[in-house]
Amino acid sequence: MDECDVVVIGAGHQGLVAATVLADAGLSVVVVEANPTVGGAVQSGEVTLPGYVHDLYATNMNLFLGSPFFAKYGAELCNEGLRFARSAHPYASAFPDGANLRVTSDQDTTLAMWQEHSPADAAGWGRLRELFEAFAAAYLPIYTSPQPSWVAMKSVREVWRHRKSMPPGDLAATLLSSTRALGDRYFSTPEAKSLAAAWGMHLDYAPDIAGGAVFPLLEMFADMLGGISIVEGGAGRLPDAMAALVKARGGTVLTGARVARVDVDGSGARGVTLADGQRISARHGVVSTVVLPRLVQDLLADAAVPNGMSATARNYRFGPATFMLHLALDGRIPWRDPRLSDFAYVHIGSYVDDMARTYQQALAHQLPEAPLLVVGQTSVVDPTRVQRAGQHVVWIQVRMVPSQITGDAGGRISGTHWPDVREAYADRVTDILEAHAPGLTGQVRARAISSPDDLERANSNLVGGDSISGSHHLDQFLMLRPSLGLSRYRTPIPRLFLAGVGTWPGGGVNAISGQLAAETLLRTLRRSRFPQIRPGSRPSSSVHPG
Repeated sequence: MDECDVVVIGAGHQGLVAATVLADAGLSVVVVEANPTVGGAVQSGEVTLPGYVHDLYATNMNLFLGSPFFAKYGAELCNEGLRFARSAHPYASAFPDGANLRVTSDQDTTLAMWQEHSPADAAGWGRLRELFEAFAAAYLPIYTSPQPSWVAMKSVREVWRHRKSMPPGDLAATLLSSTRALGDRYFSTPEAKSLAAAWGMHLDYAPDIAGGAVFPLLEMFADMLGGISIVEGGAGRLPDAMAALVKARGGTVLTGARVARVDVDGSGARGVTLADGQRISARHGVVSTVVLPRLVQDLLADAAVPNGMSATARNYRFGPATFMLHLALDGRIPWRDPRLSDFAYVHIGSYVDDMARTYQQALAHQLPEAPLLVVGQTSVVDPTRVQRAGQHVVWIQVRMVPSQITGDAGGRISGTHWPDVREAYADRVTDILEAHAPGLTGQVRARAISSPDDLERANSNLVGGDSISGSHHLDQFLMLRPSLGLSRYRTPIPRLFLAGVGTWPGGGVNAISGQLAAETLLRTLRRSRFPQIRPGSRPSSSVHPG
């Protein structure tokens, strides 16, 4: 196809969301993807042994299930074969002495666990629960809306209306807190403080980074209430089903089609030219899910990019990198406490000071001696990932590591390039897990490693192996993602729109920015009085398959 209404660059989940919304409005859409498969950072595959299906990058689908996109298209995705497996044992934290904390969807069981661990921590958990309930109602409209917006102002006013039950000063102090301060405010034991801080490390929030408290506050209780859900049969089934929605609406999804440049003339973005020389014209615009520095440096190199947009691209900051380890096992992980075997996630990061040290070592280009491990027990949640009972797959995300290496904080690994140290670092990760689960090493049948270099090679948005494609610190959050002038998905180049992880609300399989970018483009066209543009007419659905 040489001409269409809109070209979407990138067939990650946000690009497919944008394409579905645009096609639903009656536009002809072409999605172009450089990789041979759709999905971006939502992929799965048999990377260890045949019959062992691993999620290669993202695995937790809670944000997607809670999105407006899923509310509308969930039933149709279900008809395309998409199912979710849910764990009622969402997360736990394990500690060096064999102790652990376990949060389940049975709230009475969780409260009893807290009471047994520490009555003071149980009381703090209850106070945090009250804060979560008050805050979540105000935050959800902000999370799903462009920023800045009137929706955010309404949410602030709603908080003010309930100021007697939720003092705004206390809420603001908590939300601007670091994860260390959050733990110190509500908990008394180092284990409880560690449980909260571990969630901050999923993003770019080391224990002493301001604003880091928001994500743990939301995750601790949302996961308790809803459990953790993953895609049945492998994460890659989600983008496959989404691509089917695009095609069912007459859209085209081209894989193995790398964009060489966005074609821009005096009137704005007019389409794209592919690496093979093919040009696809776009009558109404281009939606790019490419993170801004890559877009400006690689795809707009021949265009006159406005100074503000160029400056934002130059100043955009990526965070520390991630290291991934996938294991094929002959049995469940042999935890010291067998109760941990039921949990979707087990955090191993020792204590708050250890996490702060890990972050600092990564920033100093040192291989951390004891990084945080997010141990995903995938096949416990979804037994279809393996062919026979007793087989298991394990997903381990290691946070944080450096993109560029100058040394080893542990003093035992030599080498300053990831190809030279990846195997040794995987051994370190395995040794850490072995200390919590004696006998694990003897159960490992095969492993697959993704170093930061591997992550960026697989997905150019993961610059330096940053799994969230850009720091989420306060200067790149809310209306500052990627900058105040670019936060509402429109660029100063006419007909060029932004979506993806480099825009609000950032990381996670949330299906938000793709929809908001598409709606921004549609509003632009309606103001231009294009009669063929129609509002989405398909009924909303609250179906929650699986």
